[in-house]
Amino acid sequence: MGNSIHKKPLIGEKGRFLIRNILRGFLYLGILVALFFLIRNALAEEERMEWFGTIYNNPYLVMLAFVGSEILFGIIPPEVFMLWSLETGWIGPYFPSIGMLSIISYTAGYFNFNIGRIVKNKSGLLKSRNKFVRKYMKLFEQYGAFLIIVASVSPLPFSAIALLSGAGGLERNTYLKYSLLRIVRFFVYAYILWLVQR
Repeated sequence: MGNSIHKKPLIGEKGRFLIRNILRGFLYLGILVALFFLIRNALAEEERMEWFGTIYNNPYLVMLAFVGSEILFGIIPPEVFMLWSLETGWIGPYFPSIGMLSIISYTAGYFNFNIGRIVKNKSGLLKSRNKFVRKYMKLFEQYGAFLIIVASVSPLPFSAIALLSGAGGLERNTYLKYSLLRIVRFFVYAYILWLVQR
């Protein structure tokens, strides 16, 4: 009798998917920090300014790049902007500036979610043959609203998944609630960067 009862796995498929992507995020964070220290140690400050000075010292340009990146599916990892904020202090004290960056990212995701809701019946987005779209639509079909949680806290393209979630008919309140984890992720990663920099 006892042998016929199958034990449930300790962590289900959703849990494994979440943990795998969180670990991937920490791996990417580690690589980024290693590259940052390599550049800092390999190049003198004058050389770094020659390479990055025009952008590095222009907070308006950096913030424009951040907003554009967050709307256009995270072309630049947000940790790059966290490091910039930590190094320069151009947009104020570190943790308040992280709060501002996280709210921008959250808002960009919500913007894309609404774009998805608008275009879902007016475009072939959900039937697209594009590999990128098909990949994340398949994940959305498999995991539903849970995919927003994973995208909020991992390197999965948050704004792209927000767009597809809107197009896929996810309820607005569910999206807004689950995507709040995006703000949590920013502060966790920012705190790790702050510890590494001390």
